[in-house]
Amino acid sequence: MKKSFKVRIFLHVVLITAVVIVANRLTAQHFLTDQLQTRIHQEMGVALEKCEDHFQRPDEFLSCFKALEKGSLFSNISDFYVLCDSAKDTVDIPAFPVCRSLLKANDFWRGDAASIQGHVEFSHGAIGSQSWYAVRFKDRLKGSEIWLDGAEIDALMLRVWALRDRNTIYVLPTILVTLLALTLYLTYVVMRPIASIQNNMAKLTANTLDQSIVLQAPFKEFEALVKVFDDLRFRLNDSFTKARRFASDASHELRTPLTILRGNVERLIHDLPMGSDAQIRMRSMSDEVERLIEITEKLLLLSRADANSLKQELTDVNLSLLLTQLVKDAHSFQSNLKISSTIAPHVIWRCDKTLAHQLIHNLYANAVNYNQAHGWIHVTLEQADGAFKLSVENPTSDIPADLSERAFDRFYRGDASHARQVDGLGLGLSICLEIAKLHKATLALTVTEKQTVMATLFAPLSPSV
Repeated sequence: MKKSFKVRIFLHVVLITAVVIVANRLTAQHFLTDQLQTRIHQEMGVALEKCEDHFQRPDEFLSCFKALEKGSLFSNISDFYVLCDSAKDTVDIPAFPVCRSLLKANDFWRGDAASIQGHVEFSHGAIGSQSWYAVRFKDRLKGSEIWLDGAEIDALMLRVWALRDRNTIYVLPTILVTLLALTLYLTYVVMRPIASIQNNMAKLTANTLDQSIVLQAPFKEFEALVKVFDDLRFRLNDSFTKARRFASDASHELRTPLTILRGNVERLIHDLPMGSDAQIRMRSMSDEVERLIEITEKLLLLSRADANSLKQELTDVNLSLLLTQLVKDAHSFQSNLKISSTIAPHVIWRCDKTLAHQLIHNLYANAVNYNQAHGWIHVTLEQADGAFKLSVENPTSDIPADLSERAFDRFYRGDASHARQVDGLGLGLSICLEIAKLHKATLALTVTEKQTVMATLFAPLSPSV
């Protein structure tokens, strides 16, 4: 079972999207953490400047700051501020006992992380095993200081990312639907130029290989592909041309010597004693010469059909009368077969009379040759909507499994006929098909559920030529 190109694109799009989401999350988490830490640190400086008057009353200080940052996503982080006053004796700091250890870290404000913005000095670093952020007035080395444990910022970040991940799960169906729609669109965009090339390729036949304008590259990326195919087309056209010329020339050249050979064989048959072994062998040779002449004539006709050089002389042919006469003659010559017909009257086909006769007689001969002992043949002619359908049906035995697919292949005759149990060359149906194409008709051979073979010709009554 072939793999689906659309499924493959979908899987690749999902994989790429997953990689992009993960990479975006890791990158955003890294940069956003730094931005968040900087933003919270700056808000600590704003709180110190704007709400210093309430510094000695923590509840009022926090209320003041939250009023300033009303609606801010990070205003609640101020609940974890540690307010220390270095101007007071560290023994008299009842509100935040942790200040005793923080205010003893004299080197905290001297590191590379210390900076000054306006009237506020910022610094962050480690005290013991903990990370701390702090702000104070730059011109007051003793006084109000705000400290914040870095673990609180990390906890806030974890909550933010947990919220984001939870929302990602909620929107996952929307993401999948979007990916599916994107996949279908990408498949359409990718396949559109390929489909264009495919449609142009489908127009190529053995008779149109010399038309260089048939195949064109829709984009420059496909020019190499089209060039490779054009090179192949030129080589195929050259090979087809040589093969047609060879078949035509060989058939034409064989006609004269075979005709001379037939004349000489007929004279020898006449000169030899009647009923002698030599005359019998000569008659057998005459039959094989006739067979070679028939093959030559049919190959010449097929080569002309391949080269589009079959000439038509259009005339009105009464198919109803032609088939009625065919069935009437069949009753006289095929006494071991039951011939029946359902023929619509006054069906007039504008066609080449000689080729039409050959087509119909080939279909009838095929039904006779591939029939059963004491079998039957039924001929049907119907007319409707400016077209007619002619079908010839017969029972047969040992039907090849590939009959419907290969019936019109040249020299295809089936196992029994190759053993010469059935007379024929395997070219009759091929010629019928070429004649049908010449008249803008379709010809098919099908095996019915009743194990019968039905040849069906469907053609317009007045083909445009």
